[in-house]
Amino acid sequence: MTPKLTQLFALVVLVAGFVFLNVRGQDTGTYVAFVGPVVAAIFVASRLDQRTDAQDEVLAKISHQTNGVLTERIQTAVHAALDDREKNSPF
Repeated sequence: MTPKLTQLFALVVLVAGFVFLNVRGQDTGTYVAFVGPVVAAIFVASRLDQRTDAQDEVLAKISHQTNGVLTERIQTAVHAALDDREKNSPF
C-alpha cells in the first residue's frame, strides 16, 4: 500500500475501534494507549521513507554533477599535458 493509504487505514481503525468501545461503554484508555503509539509509528515511518527518497534523489544529482565535473577536468588536464608533451618532443 502507499504511505497515504496506510496512514488513512490506520487512522480509520483507530477511530472505529474507539467509537466501538465507547458505544459499548467499555474503557477506551487502554485501547488508545496501545493503538496510539502504533499509529504514530506508522505516520513517522511513512514520513521518514519520504525524506529518505528525497535525500536519495538529491544525493544522486550531487554525485552525478561531481563525478561529471571531475571527469571533465581530468580529461582536460590529460589532453593539455599530452599536447604539451607532443609539442616539446624532438621527433
